[in-house]
Amino acid sequence: MHVTEAHLDFYKEQGYVIIEGGLSDADLAPIIEDHIHIVDEVARDLYDRGQVADLYEREPFTRRLARLSAECGEVELCPDIGFTRRRNTFDFLRNARLVDLIEPFIGSEVACNPVSHIRPKMPSTDVPFHQDAIFTTQEAKDILQVTVWIPLVDVNEENGCLEVQPGVHRERTVYWSFGQGLPQTEKAVLAMKKGDVLIMHKLTPHGSGPNETDEVRWSLDLRYQQTDAPSPRPEWPNLVARSRRDPASETAYEDWRAAWAAAIEETPAQIRYPRPSGPLPYEGESFLDQSEENV
Repeated sequence: MHVTEAHLDFYKEQGYVIIEGGLSDADLAPIIEDHIHIVDEVARDLYDRGQVADLYEREPFTRRLARLSAECGEVELCPDIGFTRRRNTFDFLRNARLVDLIEPFIGSEVACNPVSHIRPKMPSTDVPFHQDAIFTTQEAKDILQVTVWIPLVDVNEENGCLEVQPGVHRERTVYWSFGQGLPQTEKAVLAMKKGDVLIMHKLTPHGSGPNETDEVRWSLDLRYQQTDAPSPRPEWPNLVARSRRDPASETAYEDWRAAWAAAIEETPAQIRYPRPSGPLPYEGESFLDQSEENV
């Protein structure tokens, strides 16, 4: 699957586009395998500390973390990407098929910034509506950036799939208050299959309803930007996923792992950057200038 003009036109009009079947099971298997091992480590740590009486080893990947959480009462069980620093995860963030899907939206100098997460959405949890443009420093507030949302399982209304407000990005307004102050417009419910890839504009409001199942709705919530733009979270490292101008500048695994370890030692928790109190105009590029990119 590749990005077509129809995909780009829909994205510009609606503020999001789903690329169906953008990734294969083989693309997703390594990062899932990483998190099978991570959840096992979480289970053994909880068991050793006496917080759970069962390792739930027979439970599938889609349910094991939920069973652990239900017993120990902790929701934030799964460490995030930079804290685990697994090789398979790194390789996925710069997977050539994934970056091929991203390049038409931001250009050929592609970096994955640290506002990127693995999301194990637990039973009964939901996410208030917000724009991803608000998670930034003021220096980086106007960068060209896309959110790349990738389900690791099939998602639907029952397990709390993503919902978006189409067209709001065209207002070129940042609504800085998380979960409130957004315009009230019709929402689109985005049921997706494992392997589908959602590309979303940073000004597109989105959230999700409650997960009404007994399983974890696993997904990836990644941010890609142009490499030379300032990072919205400068205390933690970017990853240069592709550079057609200078391929030698692409980040090596060992450097990424070391940079994250050093950054976390210095800043062990993410900084909450101040946000304006009300809506403000967005002053950056909304879309890639294709004429400049093709020069």
